[in-house]
Amino acid sequence: MTSTPEASKTLIPSSVLEKLEFGEILRRLSTQCRFSVAARRAQEIVPSGDRKIVRYLLDVTAEAVDLLILQPDFSVGGARDISEQLVKAEKGGRLQPHDLMLVMDTLRAGRELRRLFLRIPDASTRFPNLLEYAEAIENFAPLESELERSIGPRSDVLDGASVELGKLRRAVRVAHSRLMDRLNSFVSGGRFGSALQENIITIRDGRYVVPVRSESRGLIKGIVHDTSSSGQTLFVEPFDVVELNNRWKEQQFAEQREIERILDQLSQKIGADADPIRRMVDSIVAIDLAVAKARLATAMHATRPSLHNPPSGVGRDVRECGHPTHLIRLVQARHPLLDPKTVVPISLEMGSAFRILLITGPNTGGKTVALKTVGLLTLMGQAGLFIPADDTSVLSVFPAVFVDIGDEQSIEQSLSTFSSHIRNIIRMLQTVGSDSLVLLDEVGAGTDPQEGSALARALMSSLLRRKAMVLATTHYSEVKAYAYATSGVENASVEFDIASLAPTYRLMVGVPGRSNALAIARRLGMPEDIVMEATTLLDPGDGRTEQLIDDIRQRRDDITAQLEATRQAQEEARILRRRAAQSIREAEGIRDTARADAIAEVERELASARDAVRELERSRSMVALAKPEIERHAERIKTAERQVKASQRQRARPKPAIDSTQRRIIRAGDSVRLLALDQQGEVLGVEGDEAEVQLGSLKLRQPLDQLERLGRAHTVTVAAPRISPTSTSEAVPIELDIRGHRVEEIGPIVERYIQDAYLIGLPWVRIIHGKGTGALRQAVREILRDDPVVTRHEQAGDKEGGDGATVAHLSQR
Repeated sequence: MTSTPEASKTLIPSSVLEKLEFGEILRRLSTQCRFSVAARRAQEIVPSGDRKIVRYLLDVTAEAVDLLILQPDFSVGGARDISEQLVKAEKGGRLQPHDLMLVMDTLRAGRELRRLFLRIPDASTRFPNLLEYAEAIENFAPLESELERSIGPRSDVLDGASVELGKLRRAVRVAHSRLMDRLNSFVSGGRFGSALQENIITIRDGRYVVPVRSESRGLIKGIVHDTSSSGQTLFVEPFDVVELNNRWKEQQFAEQREIERILDQLSQKIGADADPIRRMVDSIVAIDLAVAKARLATAMHATRPSLHNPPSGVGRDVRECGHPTHLIRLVQARHPLLDPKTVVPISLEMGSAFRILLITGPNTGGKTVALKTVGLLTLMGQAGLFIPADDTSVLSVFPAVFVDIGDEQSIEQSLSTFSSHIRNIIRMLQTVGSDSLVLLDEVGAGTDPQEGSALARALMSSLLRRKAMVLATTHYSEVKAYAYATSGVENASVEFDIASLAPTYRLMVGVPGRSNALAIARRLGMPEDIVMEATTLLDPGDGRTEQLIDDIRQRRDDITAQLEATRQAQEEARILRRRAAQSIREAEGIRDTARADAIAEVERELASARDAVRELERSRSMVALAKPEIERHAERIKTAERQVKASQRQRARPKPAIDSTQRRIIRAGDSVRLLALDQQGEVLGVEGDEAEVQLGSLKLRQPLDQLERLGRAHTVTVAAPRISPTSTSEAVPIELDIRGHRVEEIGPIVERYIQDAYLIGLPWVRIIHGKGTGALRQAVREILRDDPVVTRHEQAGDKEGGDGATVAHLSQR
């Protein structure tokens, strides 16, 4: 593939792209291009409706992001727009030196670009698509060399362009030198000094002349080429230099003919290679566009979205409420054209539990922004652009996108806003299907509320039957109730702060918006009697609906608070587990150090005793010692040696296993010694050949043959069930597969798994996270880096998952 693939046939009209401001995204993309042709084509991009093409485009952008990490200053070089030059050369036209310079610069840029990619050691695995573009650039070395030999940096034809040109230019210089010598002798001699206006040589009509006084015309014979404005000076070519002037001009004409021949020859060669040169330009454009997308992603703090894989063989019982083939999940998504410092991110998911989302809330509250954010990010993804959202976001590819946003009033056609919206929706309904994304702003507005509400509900029912993915905004309470009562339809709202009388712009899925008119009026100082009278005039059903909405909001806030408290508790538990593991490691270190110190002390005493005995032996001849005293010293030495050897054997020997008789008598409530840790704990339960033991604040599984029964504990503690993906109630596997989890979910899972693996003594474990965007891999390696029981971690081998898995080596107790 030598260029970015064109978008497949879609039903996305230009009016949709305009309403969602997709053109502004393309304009910003074009400013990131370094090649003028790429900048022009960037503004011609159309989102693709083909899922394979969209995935390919996102792959290319991801490669470009990695390329900028590897080479932040990457550029396509001095490529130029030479489309006109190629057309002219193809038609047999003559390219001028400046045109040839542009072609030469572009050929050089293509050659260097190809060379750059071929020099990257692992380009075929890291940048396969970009490398394909680079490899499509053909070798124009002969043509490039000829252009470099022929055209100079000032867009002039060099002497080395041909042997004949070199000879002619030497002849021109010789003829010119002879001519100037004759003229200098003419003006510098005293013979014609009185007839000359000035002793200078000048040019008229391309021939050298001398200025002669008009009254002295008869003194100098020659050809008059010009006169001064006053008529006092004649510019005369003396007959003595006419032949030399002729010779010089002839040589110049011959030189110009040779230059034209050279230009024609080079132009013909470029015309013959026009098609492969165009393919080279297309490759440069494709690479520059990909890198421009990467630069735009960096500027927008954008990430690669995942593409939803349509399920196969899903029955109606599973997908009756949700969408049969599409899913949208946006996490912390921002509108890319709003100030990232002030815009409030939104999160929503459509397609799993419902396929129509109705957003309600006050004006200027952010409903339309949410609508446009979903639509614009969808179009960006389908154009191969990263989106400003969390990397766990998921998009679907929609061949058809329909939008009805804004005031469509047309004075020329005498159409009201309502009529324009209705005509637009009628056109949509002619082609809307299950592969369509429909965005409707203020559906049913602009007419009688009762009729508008009824029309909105009927329209939602029609779109629901067509299985389209729909995001709509509305003010009607009846539509909110319709969403509650209809399977496949869900409410959402933008939050409004009554205290500050300002929207928070937070999108809350599952909670309908309520009218805040009376509350706002009261806060602004409306007399209470008027507010109360207005309350009594409300439909009682509306009041119950508003009360229901308030109850739902309160429950949502309570659940949110509980989830936050649970999250904090999990974080605190994770910190405590880390501290406990660190304490165990420190205790084991202290224990081992103490044993080593004790043995060293005994060894020092033994060495001292040996020195004493040797001293006694040396002094025996001089000092008469009693034999019993010498034997007593020797016995002390032997005793110390036995103690040292026993300690060393005890340290090296594995902990004694408990025989089957002892194993059968261990049961819940027993006090036992953990031989591996030399610590005392309490048995919480026995299952098979393992027991769960309470050791301080820790619970761990241990084989029965590594436990020594000490007796019955005073109290029996029943262990609370642990919920963990790697619970030690079962054998801890050598590997953990977390593919499919979100980044924020894996922290407790991985940390619990590492602790369990450490406690049962696994030397290493493998965590399978997949390749994907690399977010899971990065999160896993950050967790392993901070875990105190992990000595080191590394990428798995090629046959063990490669970059899709990480091996963690655990410290041994």
